[in-house]
Amino acid sequence: MATTPKDTNELEELKRQNRELKAKLSAVYQADVGGSGAAAQGGGDALGERSAKIAGANSGTIITGTQIISHYHASSSSQLSREDIAQRVAGYLAWLLDRTATIELRGIERAGGAPVVVLPLETAYVPLRAKVMSPEWTPNRGRRGHSVDIDVEREVDVPLNQVLGLGSHLVITGGPGSGKTTVLLHMAWALSSSLLLGQAEPASSRLGLSLAPSELPLPIFVPLASFARYRRTLPGNAPARERTLAYFISHHLISKQADFGLPDDFFAQLLKDGRDVILLLDGLDEVSNEDERAEVRQSVEELVGGRGAMRVVVTCRTVAYRSGRTALGADFSEIAVQRLDMEQHIAPMVLQAYTCIHPKDAVLRAERVDDLLRSIQALEEQRRARLGGDAVPLVGSPLMVRLLLIVHVNNRTLPDERADLFDKAINALLQVDYGREESDIRELSTDWKLFRDMAQHLAFHMHHQGPDQGREVEELAVKKSLRKEAEFKPRIDEFLGQARQRGSVLEERDGAYRFIHLAFQEFLVARYLKEVIGSESREAILALIMDHLDDPWWREPILLLVGYLAANAAKPARDFLGALAKAGTTANAQFSAAELAATAALEWRDSGESMRQSCAKGIAELLSDGNLQIQAQPAVRARAGERLSQLGDPRFDPQRFFLPADAMLGFVNIPADPDFKIGTRKRDAKRVAKVIGSEVEKDEINDNLTPTSACYIGRYLVTVAQFRTFVEATQFEFGDPDALRNTASSPVRYVNWHEALAYCNWLSERFATSSALADSNVARLVREHQWRVTLPSELEWEKAARGNVRDKIFPWGDEPDPNRANYDDTGIGATSAVGCFPENGFGLSDMIGNVWEWTRSRFQSYPYEMRDGRNDLESNEGEKRVVRGGSWDYHHVYARCAARVWLHPDDRSYGIGFRVVLRSPPVL
Repeated sequence: MATTPKDTNELEELKRQNRELKAKLSAVYQADVGGSGAAAQGGGDALGERSAKIAGANSGTIITGTQIISHYHASSSSQLSREDIAQRVAGYLAWLLDRTATIELRGIERAGGAPVVVLPLETAYVPLRAKVMSPEWTPNRGRRGHSVDIDVEREVDVPLNQVLGLGSHLVITGGPGSGKTTVLLHMAWALSSSLLLGQAEPASSRLGLSLAPSELPLPIFVPLASFARYRRTLPGNAPARERTLAYFISHHLISKQADFGLPDDFFAQLLKDGRDVILLLDGLDEVSNEDERAEVRQSVEELVGGRGAMRVVVTCRTVAYRSGRTALGADFSEIAVQRLDMEQHIAPMVLQAYTCIHPKDAVLRAERVDDLLRSIQALEEQRRARLGGDAVPLVGSPLMVRLLLIVHVNNRTLPDERADLFDKAINALLQVDYGREESDIRELSTDWKLFRDMAQHLAFHMHHQGPDQGREVEELAVKKSLRKEAEFKPRIDEFLGQARQRGSVLEERDGAYRFIHLAFQEFLVARYLKEVIGSESREAILALIMDHLDDPWWREPILLLVGYLAANAAKPARDFLGALAKAGTTANAQFSAAELAATAALEWRDSGESMRQSCAKGIAELLSDGNLQIQAQPAVRARAGERLSQLGDPRFDPQRFFLPADAMLGFVNIPADPDFKIGTRKRDAKRVAKVIGSEVEKDEINDNLTPTSACYIGRYLVTVAQFRTFVEATQFEFGDPDALRNTASSPVRYVNWHEALAYCNWLSERFATSSALADSNVARLVREHQWRVTLPSELEWEKAARGNVRDKIFPWGDEPDPNRANYDDTGIGATSAVGCFPENGFGLSDMIGNVWEWTRSRFQSYPYEMRDGRNDLESNEGEKRVVRGGSWDYHHVYARCAARVWLHPDDRSYGIGFRVVLRSPPVL
């Protein structure tokens, strides 16, 4: 493709900015160290090293004794001198610096019609937060009958500019637009700058690398999607070495990117040893096919294997990394990018952008920054008011900050809804190249609208290919798809040319096209559904999405569709929501449709209380159908339960302390059983051991009768809403505020044994004195017969957990079943709202899984004697109390009726909750 004068001018301007940047860095760092020459180069000459001062296009300072150069010079047969190698390395670094020194905010119009705001990475980069996802210790899950280490992981927040100090093999995961690629670009920029300057800075402060300049690794930035495309185009008889990542890196950088004058074996030789480089491998998730992702992941592991000194940083979207065959080997530490903080991240990003947009008008700059930040805060406050205080912020990623900037600059205000925000951002991206003159805008307005139609057509047809094939498309396939519409045919080349030259919403990489972010593709799919499919009827849209209701790949387009409908007309949007909530021909699709409708109603500020109540009622009805529950995937039911909790759960009455609304207020009668035996029979121990894969602990074996008396036990675990009511009514001071940070209908956690008992005592008092409960059967038992609310004994708990069956390993039978209880095999990875799993034979929910449940029983060996003091409520120092039932992150070994473990009464954790029992005195 020929270079236009405009392209040349922009390139020269970038080079000029880069030269200024290097001069500025050099001046700053020389001043910092109090000198120049050898001192500014970190004492290189004192070590017997010489510096190659490179002029011209490859300007910079490269220490010829740098390990990169020394090791290559020693191991290569090349006749090049160290100075020659240094000069060529400087050429590579200058090229890399040009590619990484700036961040583009495409879509913002500047004075004179310049289409792109270019921010120097040196000032524009804001270090993000990350969380190290590696456990500090491993829980002892094999010692049933003993203490369980509940805290599985110790996760530590770190600034992303310090992650290189955490290990040599890292994978950075995060959501879409979370800034993962920018992190790699920043690493490449900082290292390139330091190596060119011959100084420790900026690599030392920006990356946390405490290395002499001569020891800094050479950065190599590689998009893994390009590697996958390269492999795809290789002939079947290509030599095996040509399929390797090492071969591709050499081929990619030397043959395809730029002429640095480096020997053909330069990168291959460095990678062979692995000591002198840092591989920055971007976008493992962007490899479009799961089979190819697995091959690319294996190629990374093969290159790294046996090279412990090689530094490697890989980026991948969280969802892709946690599924399929994408996760890298155990020697890779996962670093999860956290959501942005308003003060630490969002405000600096906005200020830096507006400093570039209005560099000479401080007053206007301050006004625009303040207005945007106030708008963001208002947007988030409105969202929390709709979705609850624990709602995930809308503006949590650099992508969203960029979108807000685009819309704010071009429209001078922000829309309230996400779909409207995407709509305005895409319009801005498409219009930005057409200048500011009114005559030009009138003449070309139909062009950008046509290009928008072409983009949404392409997005829809790509999305139909599914997550493996629908992220990018080759040029021939793009043209074939667009030729289906007669009005598109004359403009296809121009449309693709815009993508190649300017990016816009679509970008080209190595002959393949993809949207600059999947979020844009998803919104354009939603727009296509409304504007094209919806032009026929609402039923046509529903018919098209019917097969995709439970497909995660279609989740965002469906949610954005509702938002886009709502931005245009409220009534059709409500009608569509009502129809969506009742859609689905299978149990999984029904739960998914109800959850999607509920999510959309929560996100749409003006959906209305009636619509939200209708969505909540629909989900509650689905959860009340045990046969339907068992046919739907646990994760789908859990999402529906979470939305139910956010909408306001009709199963609980807020006027009655959020207790269930039936006459017994959620207490279920457990009849007396004179023939009951707690624990596992000795004759059954081998059968149980075979199922669970380990021996049954001796303290679980019991053959003695342990008769139970009648009691009433809570249908549900005590929820966050119930415990919050107690805390607010009593001003109770408890040990961990995390107990109240989950959704209202989730089981309360982080509550120790003493705090659980305090709740029980308060509830007993409410039954005795509250007028709101006076007409209930439970209140009459408390007032007239002195029944009390307390924690169940482990005998009462096990009788209730077994339901109406005896001697089964699990309440449902003799085999584990992750569809019937929330334990680790279920795959939810968190607690679920109460009642998302089928009830047992007594009508009780979540007796197994979700959270461990405190009992009032001390941990003592069997035989179980009711009057031996094991159920005394007086606490003694060092005592142990029994917890039962397992939890969401524990093995099915613990998801059994007879499994018992102990904790100290002061212990608390994300995996510990409780339910209550109502029983007659004496409480033994």
